[in-house]
Formats: sequence, structure tokens, C-alpha cells
Amino acid sequence: RPGPNMEAAASVLESHRGRDRIVRALGYSSRLLGGLLQAAGRGGDGGPGRQHPLLRLSQELGNCRATLRLLDDLAMFLHSRGYGLGAAEEDAVVRWLSVVANMADQLYYPCEHVAWAADYKILNIHSSKWWTLSNVLWSLSLTLGVLRSLRVLQQLKKKSKQGRKDHLGTEYGAKRGCLCMMLQLSVPYTDAA
Repeated sequence: RPGPNMEAAASVLESHRGRDRIVRALGYSSRLLGGLLQAAGRGGDGGPGRQHPLLRLSQELGNCRATLRLLDDLAMFLHSRGYGLGAAEEDAVVRWLSVVANMADQLYYPCEHVAWAADYKILNIHSSKWWTLSNVLWSLSLTLGVLRSLRVLQQLKKKSKQGRKDHLGTEYGAKRGCLCMMLQLSVPYTDAA
């Protein structure tokens, strides 16, 4: 009978999101290790000017993720629609950073799909402009996400200081609230493309 670790691994690999996280981690790890080994002159096949096998693996894993993202449009649309204009957000800055990030994400997917289709000769166009545009949108989304997180952390710090001054609440309660908010912050940005 498989142990709990094997069952947990199988459970992660059964979901699209779990599989994507594993493929992403392997892709980025192989890119880093392959680049370091190639820079150190330890190419896998020894030929000068040839790409290290780990860099080729990273490229293939990236292609796999791009292909799987062809199916992410509906999920992204439902996420953006569910968030709407962020009426549930208390802070206007956080709300508008999130709305603009959702718009960038919503535009990213079709641009990447066009670039992908051009690379595979499904569309008779050059893909480089579409890849550039999708990378700009992805970078914009990441930047907005960082700015949003910084703003929320700023608010948490302010609330934490206020919690310490408030004699009705305990310092433990303020710290627990900050921890919960920080965990909420980390969830949306763990799936960056």
C-alpha cells in the first residue's frame, strides 16, 4: 500500500493546477541549473555553442505549459467576472490595482494563444510581436500584483500598530489577523505564468 506521501503527490498531480505547479517548478529549476552549468562550461553534450540539455528540457516544459494554458481562458474570465470592479475591497488603491491586473491577465491569454498558433504554423503570421505583447501584459500583471501586495502589507502594518494601541483588542489578535491577510495575499500570485 502506498504511503501518505505518495498519495499526496498523486493527489497534486491529478489536478490541472497541481500538475502546472510541478511542471513550472521543474521548468524553472532546470532553466536555472542548466544555465549555471552551461555558464560554468559543463555542457551536457560537450559541444561548444550547444545548449545544455537542462535548458532544452526547460524549453519543452515551458511549451507544455503554454499548450495547457489554451484551456485557461474560461477560468480567467470567471475569476475576473467574479471580482468585477472589486466592490468587496475596502481600499480603492487595492481595488483598482486588482482590476487593472485582471484586465492585463484577460488580454494576456488571447495574445499568447495567437503567438502559440503562429509558432505551430496554425496562423500564417510572425509570432514575435505577439510573444512580446503577451510578455508585456504578463510583466504588467506581475508588477501590479507586487504593488497590490505592498499596499496590503502597508495597510496590515498600519492595522497592526492600531491594534497594539487599541486596549480592547489583544496584540495576539492583531498578529493573527495580519498572518491571515498575508496568507490571503500569497494565494492569487502563486500561479504566475
